[in-house]
Amino acid sequence: MKLQYVGVAMAALCVSGCVSSGSGDTILAMPREQAARMSVGQIVLSGRPDNVSADFDQVFATQIREEMDKCAKGTTPLRLEVRITEFKRANPAMTFLVGDSNVIKGQAVLIDPATGQKVADFDIARSVGGGGLIAAAGMSQAEEQMTGAFGQEICKRAFGA
Repeated sequence: MKLQYVGVAMAALCVSGCVSSGSGDTILAMPREQAARMSVGQIVLSGRPDNVSADFDQVFATQIREEMDKCAKGTTPLRLEVRITEFKRANPAMTFLVGDSNVIKGQAVLIDPATGQKVADFDIARSVGGGGLIAAAGMSQAEEQMTGAFGQEICKRAFGA
């Protein structure tokens, strides 16, 4: 009987999944009517954590560009300046056994390049956590996953998408 419970528990652990969450502060919001006219031209990463791969800048630029192209469809380009203040990659063994999470935190500022004026400013924190085999596999590409999530949070906050 006890062996049966252990088997059920192990099966549940192996197929557990992931949960995503986002938070942060809107320091300066862009009015919706203005956001509808805006796009994102230049993307500048001005701060990067020490614990990321050598390819992080390229991964970041690619993921953020993909997300911005989905939500910022106006004709007036803004410059997006991002400073990443924290990046945490989940430990695969811990994820499988007890659960862990990928985390990214930073600041995103949208600037009108014509005037140099800040038009939007956000502190962003995103995490994806979970446990089990599915979560361990799903969280294995932390840099791609978390920079994409960071971009989605910018879209939501700045462009309402």
